Amino acid sequence: MARRHRTRARTHRASEQAHRAAPPRVERETAPVTRPAAHRTVRGSRTGYSRALGVPSASLERAAVLERGFIGKDFRRLGLVVGVALALLIAAGVLESALLR
Repeated sequence: MARRHRTRARTHRASEQAHRAAPPRVERETAPVTRPAAHRTVRGSRTGYSRALGVPSASLERAAVLERGFIGKDFRRLGLVVGVALALLIAAGVLESALLR
């Protein structure tokens, strides 16, 4: 069971202390600070092509080949599941029509 962290109840202040006015602000003379423009992301302008230039590294190529292998396996498994599901639907339809006759 979780341990409870108990704290003491806050003391109630008098209404005069709770709602006292803030001290007046002191105006200071400061020069405007010049800051560089904020970094903007490029998400909105991405289309579908690769922006990399030059020859990819060998480790990047190996990672890409591995990823393509995994994607191929995934599509094969997906095709197998869809094929089995369609075969079951067809078999169920044939079996149902045979039983209803």
